[in-house]
Amino acid sequence: RRSPMIDIHCHILPDLDDGAATMDEALEMARIAAYSGVTDIIATPHFRGEPEALEMLGDIDRRYRQLQEALERQSIPIRLHRGAEILCTPQTPALAREKLLPTLGDTRYVLIEFYFNESAGYMNQMLHDLAECGYKPVVAHPERYKAVQQDPALVDYWFSTGYVMQLNKGSLLGSFGPWVQAAADGIIHRGLAHVIASDAHGTSMRTPHIAGLAHWL
Repeated sequence: RRSPMIDIHCHILPDLDDGAATMDEALEMARIAAYSGVTDIIATPHFRGEPEALEMLGDIDRRYRQLQEALERQSIPIRLHRGAEILCTPQTPALAREKLLPTLGDTRYVLIEFYFNESAGYMNQMLHDLAECGYKPVVAHPERYKAVQQDPALVDYWFSTGYVMQLNKGSLLGSFGPWVQAAADGIIHRGLAHVIASDAHGTSMRTPHIAGLAHWL
């Protein structure tokens, strides 16, 4: 049996966001992931952290069950888990207080993203509010935020506060440009990265293939 290799950030659910467009593409993403050594994927479609988005949770659950059944029919050796990538807005803490946020694999961990030009103060406050509500924030691709690129110590603060740092495969391999790659390298070399994930969106660009990343590491 293969040692578990879990991709916690992957836009594999079909026809929900800018990830897999069809069930066929989702299945091909799963095949690519399995071929490269991945055993488990947490499906993390984009979810805007506002009350109006709550109706999307039913769609996420349906697509999750449909893909899980298709993986079993096709005998693709990927274990699928529920999740979401939550865009943190000023309304997100209100959902957190009501325990309405979708979590990673039915845990208290929440995958949180921000607009790339968001201020450090805003991000600090939002992460604090989520933690106060009992969630464990997982900061998606911190290396892509301008505030982190301008002040790398921000990640040191998040790490010491107990938040989880999730870097993107593509950031380390240079897919998002030199500024992002330099920020990611700095996080790695300061020992502040907890997780690296694919943040895969398809089968040709930003794929779930992680063999190159494993070699790099």
